[in-house]
Amino acid sequence: MPAFEMLGRMDEGDSGGQARRTHGLRRHIVAAVLTCSAIGAAAVHVIKPDLKIDGITVVLLVVAAVPWLGDLFDSIELPGGAKFQYAQLVHRIEAGEERTVRIGRAIGGASRTARVALVAAGGADTEEPSAAAAADAVDRLAAEYVRVRETQVQGSARTHRMERIFADLIAVTPHVADFDIDAALVVEDPGIRLSAYARLYAVPDGAKLGALVPAVRDEQLSFSQYWGLQAIDALVDAQGVDQTPVGVIRQLRALLPELSPTSDRVWVVQSILARFDVGSA
Repeated sequence: MPAFEMLGRMDEGDSGGQARRTHGLRRHIVAAVLTCSAIGAAAVHVIKPDLKIDGITVVLLVVAAVPWLGDLFDSIELPGGAKFQYAQLVHRIEAGEERTVRIGRAIGGASRTARVALVAAGGADTEEPSAAAAADAVDRLAAEYVRVRETQVQGSARTHRMERIFADLIAVTPHVADFDIDAALVVEDPGIRLSAYARLYAVPDGAKLGALVPAVRDEQLSFSQYWGLQAIDALVDAQGVDQTPVGVIRQLRALLPELSPTSDRVWVVQSILARFDVGSA
């Protein structure tokens, strides 16, 4: 088993164990509070047996306790047939929240892709640059990408600027003669790697899937990895689902546990895998 898969499973196991320990501690605390409350009520009854508690007080006490009983019981049935299904309610709420997060990621990713497409299309009417000018532009944009990452504070403004750089790379990289994609995918310069993703996104070449997928898996920058995954998506279209190597699918499946569950990159990987009818979490 690869080390990254073992690490991913260990992380999932640790988080699950922590959740169970937290839930168990909460159950003990709630049980202790309810027990102490019952003992206190019994003591009051012994000390003041004539003390009267009306029905309204009892109802209010029950209402106050109901939200906490879910930590002790899966369900509780009251006189008259009213039944609280705690476990089912919690599961439904959690499932609804998860669906909302997934939809949000999908919408956010589509919005980013649309913005880049609009910017790239905006330069389509300009005069095509020469091969030399295009190569110079790629070098300039690659350096600008690195500078923006290093000097601007992380946030929406920096992301927006990097999206514009990527859009410009999409427009200019097709005009670079003899663009060495294989070499650009493995260099240390993140700007040059981004230019390779942009070239493959603009001019999909299914034959480059074998080089692109491992490069994207090893990519350490989330912005670059996102667009590398979008380039993989474009190459799968160009190659055809039936012609996509099984190794590509396996690598994408192995990438999932390495990504943060809240990352929009997870949505991109899942959408690619869905084409192959591969179950993805």
